[in-house]
Parts: sequence; structure tokens; C-alpha cells
Amino acid sequence: MHIAITCKTDRFNLSIIGEDFINDCCFGEDFSNWLVAALTEVGVDADVICMEDFGWANRASYNGISYLMCIAGSAEAQSSRPNYGVWHIMLERNRTLMEKLLGKNKTTVSEPIFKKLINVLQAAGFEDIAFDV
Repeated sequence: MHIAITCKTDRFNLSIIGEDFINDCCFGEDFSNWLVAALTEVGVDADVICMEDFGWANRASYNGISYLMCIAGSAEAQSSRPNYGVWHIMLERNRTLMEKLLGKNKTTVSEPIFKKLINVLQAAGFEDIAFDV
């Protein structure tokens, strides 16, 4: 189970398809780099992993708990703001196979990393920050 956070901004590329993109929607490298740095500044251990077919995969660890943190974005096609759009941050706690089978240690919005993540987004002026559980 993952928790998705959505937010809007025009700070990152959503309009220029890179030559190295796996497909046309692999935006998020600049957002991932920024988010990893911002989280690191507030005590979250985070790293960019790699491009995926949907965007970018990252890892984060806080209070001894590790997470997969995926980033994907989609533009809202405003000619005056070509990079304005919705960013999706999907966070999923790393669990063992047995934990998954037994339904234990599921990702919840009450985990402290979510407060850190929301605070970072708010401080940077992102718009329409919301959870999707």
C-alpha cells in the first residue's frame, strides 16, 4: 500500500522531453533532485535511484524506516506556463514479504516522514497539496 501526495507547481520541467527519456512521460529528475536535497536538509536520508517508465524512483529513510518514493508529473497545458502541472509523490514503506502477507507495517499518513514531506512542500510554496490514501 502506498500513500500519494499531489501538489502543483511550475518550478520543474514538464514540457521538454529529454533525449534520454524511456518514454514521453519520464519527467521528474529535477523535481527528484530538489526533493531529495530538501528532505536531506530536514533530517531525512534520501537518494535519487533512477528513471522509470512513469517518472523517477527515489529512496527515503526516516526514524529507521525505509521507503520507496516515486515521482511523476503531468502538465496542465497552459501556454503561458508550460511547466505548470500536478506532481505525484508516491511513498511506500519497504516491507518484508511476510509483513505484506500478514498485512503488517502498512504505510500510513501518521508516519513522521509525511509531516516532513508536507512541510518541505509548503515551505517551497507548492499549491494544492493533498493526500490520496
